[in-house]
Amino acid sequence: MSSCSRRAALISLAALAGCGFTPLYGTGSAARGVLGRIAVGDVRRGELPDRMTFTLTDRLREKLGAAPSPAYRLDIDLAVREEELGITRGNDITRYNLTAVALWRLRGAGGGAGPQVLDGTATSYTAYSSTATVYSTRIAARDAEVRMARDLADKIAIQIAARADRLPA
Repeated sequence: MSSCSRRAALISLAALAGCGFTPLYGTGSAARGVLGRIAVGDVRRGELPDRMTFTLTDRLREKLGAAPSPAYRLDIDLAVREEELGITRGNDITRYNLTAVALWRLRGAGGGAGPQVLDGTATSYTAYSSTATVYSTRIAARDAEVRMARDLADKIAIQIAARADRLPA
């Protein structure tokens, strides 16, 4: 790195520090204070849990930390829409677009019926290709759902962390 590049980087960091910029998970931050205090509750998508809801739940637990005695409970309503995109002359579908929307609510942990303290929406988009075999198409669809679930979990965790200073102590 040249001295000019180093100087520009230092000036940029100083400017960010001067405007009140602090790391999201920095020492003493509100976001760091909620880690391990949020239990992941229900993820509702249809009647039965599926691979996507399991992946979303696992990723959220990874991001938010284990909560042995939680102060909050996170519940999510998940909706996924699949759109047929590429259609050949023979009426074969070659591409699917998926859109997932997660409506989340963070409540006090009082048995899941505590007061709502935060809520939000996270949206994720992905696509997969259809092939000549049913098996490989199904695997591609599963992989797409896993990607979306991880993306949604990351977005929800960031939204909570960014607004952690609004949570009651």
